[in-house]
Amino acid sequence: MEPGKHKTAAPVKKKREWSKVMTLLVVLAGFIIAQEALVLMYYCIRNEYTSTAAWLTAAVGLAEVIIGAGLTGYLNLAKSDHKEGGITFESAKAAGFKQDSGGNYNSPAI
Repeated sequence: MEPGKHKTAAPVKKKREWSKVMTLLVVLAGFIIAQEALVLMYYCIRNEYTSTAAWLTAAVGLAEVIIGAGLTGYLNLAKSDHKEGGITFESAKAAGFKQDSGGNYNSPAI
């Protein structure tokens, strides 16, 4: 290696939290169901399908329920972690509410 040249450190891979991954998967599943139902509705209208299509409306409603339940579950988890007695709150309290100097911050400065 030439003088004055430094090796670049390998990028540190950030570990993803399981709750965030699960929430993303649930929301994506709901979004896909809604898109499929809307495409089927378009296809039925385009081909002059004149019978009742209530099952398509129910599919869109189901997708909205899935998305709402996924987001509600994640937000409830976040609320329980950040209030007194929660995992995040208690670990911050034990550290005197000070951030480590590692430079990896998941929240803005207070």
